[in-house]
Amino acid sequence: MSDKLDRLDMRLLACLQTDNMQTADRLAEQVGRSPSAVARRLRRLRASGAIVAETALISEKAAGFPLTAVVHVQFERHSASDIERFKQRVCASPNVQICLELAGPFDVLLVVVAADMDKYNDFTTLMLEKSPVLRFETTFVKKRVKANLAVPLDRPL
Repeated sequence: MSDKLDRLDMRLLACLQTDNMQTADRLAEQVGRSPSAVARRLRRLRASGAIVAETALISEKAAGFPLTAVVHVQFERHSASDIERFKQRVCASPNVQICLELAGPFDVLLVVVAADMDKYNDFTTLMLEKSPVLRFETTFVKKRVKANLAVPLDRPL
């Protein structure tokens, strides 16, 4: 998809990653185009899938979820149907912020928020102590230093 994005698209996306609540007028000022041209571009970027979602980043603590866990999951067997059911189950949980399939010794990485340790234990009992999970390892987050999913549009690496 990135080969279909031109410099203006990239500039608009960079502006939106910083603050997606900006008006077309404000974005137009930043990229040197008319508000109507910006609005058309944004519609095209959304329709093409270049913009996947527009959400607010909420403080876990403020929302009553001060405990964040990074969970590495290893499967017992790699049945496609079992793994798909597992992914659907964990992704349906509002406590799962991130679910990534991995290459390496673990198969999945989850970022999970919970109100407290008892609630986290409830989560593991419900979600992780079932087939196809062989084992899981949890690391608890002491402090969030950076939390966003911004893509490096200026290609620093």
